[in-house]
Amino acid sequence: MRTHASIACVTSKELKLAGAMLYVCEGTKLRKDNRYKNTYIYAIELTNSDPKIVALFIRFLTQILKVDQAKLKGQLFIYPDLDKDAVTRIWSSVSGIKIAQFQKVIMLKAKVSKFKPNPLGTFKVRYTNKQKYLELQSIIDSVWGGAELT
Repeated sequence: MRTHASIACVTSKELKLAGAMLYVCEGTKLRKDNRYKNTYIYAIELTNSDPKIVALFIRFLTQILKVDQAKLKGQLFIYPDLDKDAVTRIWSSVSGIKIAQFQKVIMLKAKVSKFKPNPLGTFKVRYTNKQKYLELQSIIDSVWGGAELT
């Protein structure tokens, strides 16, 4: 995995805080599995278009939560005008996730806008494991523990 110099010297405590904050802001929250009664999907998912954010979150997953990198999944959301293979290779390099671990690419409808879509699309990292999900929630609770809403 390519490490960006700006995140290379982050301490373990800072990485734990950053990972928890990223997940609170950008992560997919616990959701009910409608296929079964009283069941939930314990997936840790973060979707973003910034390679630095994705790389930092994956570093959090592997170094703080100690997830099995072979079980990490990646998924791209791109517009039709992007080179799917080139973008896939870039995100694989950024994330350290093998292309074989990528899930189906979601092709978005071309949008008419005065803004140019991100040339790398959007990337979702996914790790499904109840124990690690609950561990992440515990970290988040410890980070927010002293926070009071006014």
